[in-house]
Amino acid sequence: MKTTIKIKGMHCEGCVKRIENVVSTIKGINEFKVNLEEQNVTLDVKKESILNEVKEKIEDLGFEIV
Repeated sequence: MKTTIKIKGMHCEGCVKRIENVVSTIKGINEFKVNLEEQNVTLDVKKESILNEVKEKIEDLGFEIV
């Protein structure tokens, strides 16, 4: 299942790296790409329920899910 999550608060490549590091630890993600310019992360996940964990972990870093 492919989806895109909008993220508010990314300002630099450091923000991208922080998000990449946390998302890469979540099981059930086939692939993902964090896009600074578009302020989002595109994901290919095995189950829709994984999206809640992704959103929660990104918010825990201090970013806002739009």
